[in-house]
Amino acid sequence: MTMQTVQTSHIAKRFARAYDGYQQQAVVQAMMAERLVDELVNMGGHHFDQVLEIGCGSGLLSDRFAKRCTAKQLILNDLYDDIMHNPKHLDAADYHYLIGDISTVKLPDGLDLVLSGASLQWIYPLDQLMARLYQACRSGAVLAFSSFGVDNLREIRQLTGRGLEYYTVQALRECITAQGWQICQLHAWHEVLYFDSPMASLRHLKATGVTGSDREYRWTRTRLDEFCQAYQSLATDHGVPLTYHPLIILAKKP
Repeated sequence: MTMQTVQTSHIAKRFARAYDGYQQQAVVQAMMAERLVDELVNMGGHHFDQVLEIGCGSGLLSDRFAKRCTAKQLILNDLYDDIMHNPKHLDAADYHYLIGDISTVKLPDGLDLVLSGASLQWIYPLDQLMARLYQACRSGAVLAFSSFGVDNLREIRQLTGRGLEYYTVQALRECITAQGWQICQLHAWHEVLYFDSPMASLRHLKATGVTGSDREYRWTRTRLDEFCQAYQSLATDHGVPLTYHPLIILAKKP
């Protein structure tokens, strides 16, 4: 699988800037977190010994996990250390941080759950991480994550010609199972948000740290005007659309 390389320093800066507004604006990511935890609990996952969350950010997923599940130890990973200054209310777990690129940092051994909410789409090549996680997990461990599919933010891609190169569902399935994981649940669907104007859609994306591309898009006045005019032409009676393509995967290590 050939995918572009994403600069982790750019990702870290982008999401650090969006930290304060993420919880309020990331409505689709919140739906994904709720569904991911629901599926985990439905599989019988209520208590875990050692849990790793990849890309914990502002705590949108870990907060929901802590309301439904318990863990003896919760390891929260992200790229930027600013998150350490914002304590989370995770009374049910002894938690600490693992700051750094999950593709290269030393992973703890004996994990029985790996969680990730809407972050693995930034990691290339993903198969190497899947192999590392497989080795770090004990037999029977669960891998539970959400991400986005190829239709994600399709309006922005259509109008700018820029966007992340998302994994297809089939590519994700092959990537995971090739490392030994057994997929238990895989769900993909579409969510469309509507905004009063193209600028409101852009402000939403900025507030969630997502710009639809691996690099910052350089807006000129002419380019912005042309973008807004073209985007407005896509409006319906509900407003200006922005399509998300969420997916959820739960897998086990035999």
